[in-house]
Formats: sequence, structure tokens, C-alpha cells
Amino acid sequence: MTELTAASVSPRTRRWTRYWDPPFVVMSVFMLFVISRYMQWGARKSIFAAIRIEFLFGIFLIAGCAYLLTTRPIRLAANQKAKKVVVAISLLFLAMIVQLPMAADPFMAQNMFIDRVVKFAMLTFFMVALIRSPDGFRMFMLAFLMACFYVTQESTRGAISGSLVWENQGIMRLHGAVPIYRHPNSLGGMAMGVLPFCIFLFNVTVSKIRRLFYLPLAATALVCIVYSGSRTAYVALLGLLFFWWSQQKRKFRFLLLALGISVAVIPIIPEQYIQRFESIKGQEAEGNSKGKRIEILQDAVAVFIKNPAGVGVASFPAVRQRMFGRSQDTHNLYLEVATNLGIQGFAVFIFLLSAMFSALSSARRRARRQIAGLQHSLRGGQTSRRFRRMIGQQIIDLKYMDGLLTGFMGFLWVRLVLGLFGMDLYEPYWWFAAGGAIAGCFVVDTMSRRTRQLLLAGGLT
Repeated sequence: MTELTAASVSPRTRRWTRYWDPPFVVMSVFMLFVISRYMQWGARKSIFAAIRIEFLFGIFLIAGCAYLLTTRPIRLAANQKAKKVVVAISLLFLAMIVQLPMAADPFMAQNMFIDRVVKFAMLTFFMVALIRSPDGFRMFMLAFLMACFYVTQESTRGAISGSLVWENQGIMRLHGAVPIYRHPNSLGGMAMGVLPFCIFLFNVTVSKIRRLFYLPLAATALVCIVYSGSRTAYVALLGLLFFWWSQQKRKFRFLLLALGISVAVIPIIPEQYIQRFESIKGQEAEGNSKGKRIEILQDAVAVFIKNPAGVGVASFPAVRQRMFGRSQDTHNLYLEVATNLGIQGFAVFIFLLSAMFSALSSARRRARRQIAGLQHSLRGGQTSRRFRRMIGQQIIDLKYMDGLLTGFMGFLWVRLVLGLFGMDLYEPYWWFAAGGAIAGCFVVDTMSRRTRQLLLAGGLT
């Protein structure tokens, strides 16, 4: 490729000022796929279940993405951080595949691998193939957050009317309206995944109208978290606050603000939910779920010690039934990985987490360096009003990516905290985060080329 110079890039040329995005039809189907999955269209309408709406969207997207990748390939070798995530995903697949023939419950292992690993991993494939620009990310996040908002507002209305609130473990707990969010812990966990994006996209969204969208979304998510009575979600909320604090430049002021808000908000929270949070270290109102969890963890450790190479995908309940006459799953992500996939699988999973955090952090640093360079050049260069507008838009897009990448890091952190109390290995969260990490790296790379072009064309370098 010929090296760019100020003379070779004319300010009058508009061709290079646009990012490439997939055809509108393909991107629209992708958004519908995301909305249908997170809203669970198949569970809401019998016609969608009958025609297997998500499957139809998925088949179309597989064909569309395969074709687009032949015409607009992803240069994986060009970004080592993204490449490392792909390598980690490949190793995780390998760790699961080699376990399938030896699984203690072969039927469950094969079904789980196909239905909840291969199918969920397609989300990563779609994100990487189709999200090529900041606007592509905006469209994807719009679909994701709109679907989540529908679910959270639906449960909030159910909390107000009482239709989705009933007694569980001695308190009135809020539930979701569709099967995947029916359990209060699932509803609380889904709502927790929304908050990092509300927090970190709010300040980087220029439009005041668009910014207002995050307020009702965050409010309904918080209602779902509090009224779900999920102690897991409560701990994850504290974990998110810690992550938020860690991202602040003025940490002491943030602590004072958080303290002031807590003093104002805690008195209006119903007493039963405050007591529910306090029961983490004390006596539960009803039942002995903590005692059961401790028993499960002890059984999981015993199973792992006896089977350090793993018992196979989703096979822990079967092994626990044979060993102890009890069949509940691990209720802990880390023991789930260790018991199912063994030491080698656990090492691969940690490698994947590390690779995703590293890729997100690296992409965010590169976005921030571009912002600093553009802002510095604007202060020192003499450019036309048109070029200032173009550079201003580039800064807006880079700030959006900064907030989005931080949101993905917060999302991943929240899932790791939730994993202390739930078995989430076969859930779509990791594929969502992996897609964000890989696509984020490539989008920031593309933006860096745009930044260089703008600076050269404006004579700012």
C-alpha cells in the first residue's frame, strides 16, 4: 500500500471519509436477531416458536457473514490482541471437544455443547464480521439495550402491579416474564449487565435526547436488581461500584458523592430487601440456601479433587448424584469450569478472560491516544472549518468507543463477580464480551487509519 502524504489525500475527497459498513439488510437482520434473542420472541409468540425465528435469522446471518468475509476479510494477524482472544476461544472449544467422548453424561454434554456453546458462539462471529465502524457498534448496542430495556420495564411494571412479584425464601421477589429471566437471580443478573453501558456511555453520548435513553434504562434495571431480592446481584452491584470508582480520576470526590447518594437512597428501599442483603452474613428469613450452597461447593471441590482432568461438559450434576445422591449444579462459575473441563480447561478459561481484558484495555488506550493527538493538533494547527468539523466528529466517535470499551470491561467484571454465585460457563455472556473485544480492536484500528488521514489531509502532522 502506498504511504499516505498530505499531498496524496485531498481535502475535497470524500471517499475516504466514510467507514465501510455491511449492507443495510444484513445489519437490520442482525439487529432483529439480537432483539429476538434477548427479548425471547420464541417464548412470547407461538408463531415465532413455530417458525424458529432465531434459527432463521441465524441461518441468514451465517450466509451473509460468510459472503462478506470473502469480500471484506478480517486481517487477524494485523492485531495481536484480537488474535490472542481468537486463540483463547479456539483452545476453549478444543478443551470442550476432547471432553465430549469421555463425559460422565455424554447425552447432556453433546446437547449442551451444540445448543449453548456452538450456537451462542455465533454471536461473536456475527459481531466480528458485521461491526466495522463506530456506527456499526451504535446500531448493535441500540438493539441490545432496547431489548434489555423492554425486559426491565416489563418487570418494573410487574413490580408496580404485583403480577410478577411473589414470595420466595421469605420475601416478595420480582421475576421476569419469560423463561430465561423467570428466576429472580437471572433477572437481577441481566439487569446488572446493562448498568456498565448506561454508566460509561452516558457521558460520551453527545445528543441530549439519546443520552436521556440511559436514564430510564438504568432506573428500571435498578428496580429489577433491588426487587429481585438477589443477593448475588447485590454483591455484583457493589462490584460494579468498585469498578466505576477505579475508573475515576478524582476518586475521593466520587466516594463522597456515592456516600451522599447512599444516605439519600437507602431509607426509601423497602426493609425486607435491606434485610435480604444483610442476610449475606446473617440468618435468612426462610430456608437455608446459604447452607445448601456451601454443601454444593464442598461437593464440587471433592469432585474436582477426584477428577482433576474434568468430568465433561455439563456433567457435574450426574457425577454429584452418583457420589453424594445430590444433583444440583455447582452454583459457582470457577468450580463449574474446573469440575467440567479440569485443570487444563480452567487454565484456558482464565487465559480467555485475560485476553479479553487485555484486548479491551489496549483498544481503549489507542482510542484515547488518538483523541489526545487530534485535540492537540487542533489547538496548534490552522485548518478549515470543514476539517475542524470532520476532526470533531472523529473525536466524538473515538470518545464513544472509549466509553463503549470501558462498558465492555465493566460488563465482564460484573459477570466475574456474579460467577462467584452462579454457573454461567454455558451462557452467552462470554461470547458477547469476546465479540466486543475483537470487534473493538479492529474498529479502533480502522479509526486510527482515519485519524492519520485527517491529520495528513489537514496538514496537522
